[in-house]
Amino acid sequence: MYDLNDLKSFVSVVETGNLSASAKELGVSKSTLSRRISHLEDVMRQPLMRRQANRMFANDAGRAFLPFARNILDTVHRAHRTVDELKETVSGKVNFAIFSGLSRSWVNRELFHYLAQYPDINVDVYTISSIEELRAETDVAIWMGNLKEMSFKSDLLGEMGCSLYASQSYVQQYGLPNTMEQLEQHDWVNLHSFYSNEQTLSLYHAEQGYQEIVMPQSRLSTDLLSFHIDGIVNGKGIGVIPDAMVEARAKHHPNDMVRVMPEWRAPSIPVYLLYAYGHLPKRSQVLLQQLKKAYLAHH
Repeated sequence: MYDLNDLKSFVSVVETGNLSASAKELGVSKSTLSRRISHLEDVMRQPLMRRQANRMFANDAGRAFLPFARNILDTVHRAHRTVDELKETVSGKVNFAIFSGLSRSWVNRELFHYLAQYPDINVDVYTISSIEELRAETDVAIWMGNLKEMSFKSDLLGEMGCSLYASQSYVQQYGLPNTMEQLEQHDWVNLHSFYSNEQTLSLYHAEQGYQEIVMPQSRLSTDLLSFHIDGIVNGKGIGVIPDAMVEARAKHHPNDMVRVMPEWRAPSIPVYLLYAYGHLPKRSQVLLQQLKKAYLAHH
């Protein structure tokens, strides 16, 4: 019967050609390494290595045995990994934070799908409007907007393209602006999480480049995207909305919003997945992968 430590020692010495280097790599003494190789040679009933100056090389028998030794170690490694994955089932509790603006979005559907797929899972959901509101016990979070220094890892899902929109009723009453000067005179509905601290808004045109307008005063500010959209639909003014959300709404409410100055684009809004440092339990890994896949499918 082969000893796995003997096999590891043999393969390492063949690869490094040096007892000292292999001893350092494996975290053992040179005498232990020599004893392991000697024990393997006893099991094989013949020498496997030859020494030349300060180097060690596999002899003919050693070279013939090397691929088998590597296959044995690889098989054992894969077996351990498979058992570990089976041992760590998708169960337990997930603390999930969602940016308040996404509280009525595709994220909800994915969480319900996650619960339906894994009956041993419980999810505790809470909303955040600022990074500072993230609780220390949070496992996974989804965030829209720029990030600050924090104690969570982050993956950029993508950026939501945005444009200017108004309702049909607002356009019929006040008309569409055609210039930046006219745009600045219109009523405005503001997403405070993204623009509340800004005095100007930078718009982009494919041919004219970037141009800033003075941020119009808004009587309605909110970090709830659904409420923001409702404000625009109800004729409270012009505002920035992610294009994907307008497209999703149009499936059920076609033609209730009009794109304003369509040749100009508003700044995109980044979307991040946040999660704890260190080894993640399988329940968190599965949820992260599901959210990444869903975002790519819908954007």
